[in-house]
Amino acid sequence: MKKLLFTLIAAVLALPVAAQQKPLIFVAQETISYDDNIYLTKNDEKDSFISTTRVGADYNANIPATSLRLNASALVGYNAYTEKPSKNNYWDALGKLELSNKQFKVGDSILYTSDPANNALTDREKRLNNNAYISYVTSTEKMFGVGVEVSDEYNHYYSGKMKFLNRNRLNAGAQLYYNMTANTNFFVEYMFSDISYKDNKTNESQSNLVGLGVKGQIAPKVTGIAKITYDMRDYDHSWGDAKNHPDLLGYFAQLEWKPTTRNVIRLSGERRLEETYWDYNRYFKDTNVSLYASHKLSNKWLAAVTLMWDKMDYDHRAADGTKRSDDLYSIRPEVNYAFKDWLTAGVWYQYRTRTSNLKAAEYDNNKAGVFVKAVF
Repeated sequence: MKKLLFTLIAAVLALPVAAQQKPLIFVAQETISYDDNIYLTKNDEKDSFISTTRVGADYNANIPATSLRLNASALVGYNAYTEKPSKNNYWDALGKLELSNKQFKVGDSILYTSDPANNALTDREKRLNNNAYISYVTSTEKMFGVGVEVSDEYNHYYSGKMKFLNRNRLNAGAQLYYNMTANTNFFVEYMFSDISYKDNKTNESQSNLVGLGVKGQIAPKVTGIAKITYDMRDYDHSWGDAKNHPDLLGYFAQLEWKPTTRNVIRLSGERRLEETYWDYNRYFKDTNVSLYASHKLSNKWLAAVTLMWDKMDYDHRAADGTKRSDDLYSIRPEVNYAFKDWLTAGVWYQYRTRTSNLKAAEYDNNKAGVFVKAVF
């Protein structure tokens, strides 16, 4: 959930190519949308008009006399609802600072938000997410290379009833690369993770993950990364009949294909163990795939569509012997029009539905909106 939300908010800073030529740019966006089921429930749906206002800045430039590049960005938004504003209105903010070159990267990102309801059992909850990271890889000019990376992710919920989700995740790992070309390499990796909770000791764990993949220029017009993984997790404490030593064969992919100068197709997906706290489940197996395709109809018109599927499987059996399993589907078509290099407007529609053998978690949701974005 948090990764998806971070991506959606950061996408607001996706700017026209012409605007990126300046080291310092500002962006402002206003979106007016209608949501027919803001709490994502099956019965007693509540609808609302929503006004989302976001302003931000992005600085991206080389540091003189070095190979380093500095990127700093900030984004602040306010979301106003016509349905119970005192309950549903919320702020979000995103800040990021990164120093990098072709081999080295260090940075930190901070996200403050109030999550939209993501199932029938929870409401919006304010939280702070901080992610610090550092990585280094040896030169790609040699046949073999080595990479190391360390990251630390912290989540803090402000509501007392959600304090059991406050946690810190420390990751440390290494990669061994075989550089086929300067732009393409195969790799094997190992990653150790330690998840610690402030008030939920039964979910504390360590995991060892190994992976095998390829990244860079995978095909003449395809770039990105694709890998398969095997995750072995060990929980520190027993909890009912929950599993103490789960493992999972997973994958991760982020691929972009540009068959022509007017078309872009992006495929992403992941299968992983995701933290949870539901009916003696400490995790669920999350499998998701997303496909984005866009076509530039003219110099000013752009049409795009996003398709997404997310499956969530829980291991613990309920009293009737069944295991909870959810499937989430969504489709989002949109059309954008560029009045100027710095001014864009668009209209979009989104439908999503969740099916589940836990009937209380099922819902259908329709959203539609228009936006105007200025870059200067």
